[in-house]
Amino acid sequence: MSAEIASLEKVRAAVAQLHLNNQRATADAVIAAIGGGSKPTVLKHLKTLREEPPQAVDDLPAGILDLVRPVVAQIFAEGRKAEAVRTRDQIERLHRMLGDLEAEVETLGAVNAALDEQVVDLGRELDKSSKALSSAEAQIVARDRKIEKLTAQLSEKEMVAQRQLAAAMKGFDERLTALATQLAPASADKK
Repeated sequence: MSAEIASLEKVRAAVAQLHLNNQRATADAVIAAIGGGSKPTVLKHLKTLREEPPQAVDDLPAGILDLVRPVVAQIFAEGRKAEAVRTRDQIERLHRMLGDLEAEVETLGAVNAALDEQVVDLGRELDKSSKALSSAEAQIVARDRKIEKLTAQLSEKEMVAQRQLAAAMKGFDERLTALATQLAPASADKK
C-alpha cells in the first residue's frame, strides 16, 4: 500500500503555504505545491477543509512544528536541568536551616533543663525558708506566751510588794505615832 500523494494533511499544509504567499488555493495550485495527486481527491480534501471549523490563527503548520520540536525539547531539557539544580539548592538550604533549627532546639532544651533545675533548687530553698519561718513564728508565739506569763507574775509580785509596803508603811506610821505619843509627854516634861 503506497502513501497517498494528496493526503488531507498535505493538502492542508499546501493551502496554508499558498495563503502565506498571498495566492489562491485552487485544486491546480495545491497539486502543483504538493507535486502531484488527483484533482478529484484534492477537491474532496478542499471541500473537507472548507467544512472544518476554522483553526486558530496561532496554530502552526506541521512543518514548522517538526522544525521547532527539537528546539523545544532542548529548551525543556535545559529547563528541567535548571529546575533540578534550583530544587537541589533549595533542598540543601532547607537542610541547613533544619540543622540550624535542630541545634537551636538542642540549645533551648539544655537551657530549659538548667532552668528546671533552678526551679527545683529554688523550690527546695523556699521549703527550707518556709520551715525556718514557721519555726521562728512558733518561737515568737512561745516567747510571747512566756512574756505574758512573766508579765502576769510580775504584776502579781508588784501587787504583793505594794501590799507589803503599804502594810509596812502602816505599821511604821503606827509605830511613829506611838513613838510620837510617847515622846510628847517626855518632851513636855523637859520644858
